[in-house]
Amino acid sequence: MGDRVVLRFRDADGSLTDALGDLVGLDESTAVVRTRRGDVRVPRAAVVAAKRVPPPPSRRGRPHRAISATDLQELMVGGMPPLESQWLGRWLLRAADGYTGRGNSALPLGDPGLDVEAALDQVEQWYADREQPALMQVFGPVGFEVADDPLGAAVLARGWQTMPRTLVMTAATDDVALALAQLPDDPTARVAEAVDARWISGATPREQQHETTLTAMLGQVRDGRYVTLGAAEVPDAVGRLAVSPGWAGVFAVHVQEGLRRQGLARRVLAALVREAQRADAGSLYLQVTADNGPAVALYRSLGFTVHHDYVYAHPAPAEQRPKPVE
Repeated sequence: MGDRVVLRFRDADGSLTDALGDLVGLDESTAVVRTRRGDVRVPRAAVVAAKRVPPPPSRRGRPHRAISATDLQELMVGGMPPLESQWLGRWLLRAADGYTGRGNSALPLGDPGLDVEAALDQVEQWYADREQPALMQVFGPVGFEVADDPLGAAVLARGWQTMPRTLVMTAATDDVALALAQLPDDPTARVAEAVDARWISGATPREQQHETTLTAMLGQVRDGRYVTLGAAEVPDAVGRLAVSPGWAGVFAVHVQEGLRRQGLARRVLAALVREAQRADAGSLYLQVTADNGPAVALYRSLGFTVHHDYVYAHPAPAEQRPKPVE
């Protein structure tokens, strides 16, 4: 549900027809595809082929630049799926035991179906019911000012605070592969299709601390690739890839502290990019905090550019909230 799909099916006269759009309904007998011309109800017995497809471009340019920020944000949910989610109109509320902002924030992908203040009230209540602080992701063009965004202005007016900015960077897979082409193949590189204990042992201390939650989240990734480098019991470096139609997300590139500045991050990326090419993922995305200068510089050197930015906003601690006027 919610995927962009193309269904090929037989009409009553036996001719083949395609329905392209978002899958908005599915039961034992019927699939409903929301196309540009309206909803199309397709008997499941008439379907002869079905395929997930990438979001449509929203502007001219190469696919990794032409996709809208909203479509890319929705696509990226599959790379770090929450353990629980609920739609509020077109706001996606996500929870995952408090681990990661991506898994525990409200993602505004359109109209919440009610006025913003009422929607924010519901967001706060939804997270309070789970004994978590509310967290709202606010995204916009490169360098946007939170106060200039309508939702950003609304959360700031409520006294919410923002966290450091994150960059969403994209690139054409073949461009990154070309930038890494001079690297020799690493004979110790291993690729698995599911997360395992060895990959976790090479991950960051925070990822290891939340191993149970992380493993549950990664178990929901539809097509994952998990790279390890090194022959020792604990890998020298790790990274992972989340594949979706036309796209692959780069996540969790980590090099053991004593082995940094030896090109291992590039070797991990080279292995991930090869997997993206094998999966016919023509575009790559990743997310990196804006203040992580070395990582941003590495990705820029490989052909990644900033597609858009986002910040997380959250209610201020009670003692910092403005006192109501008597």
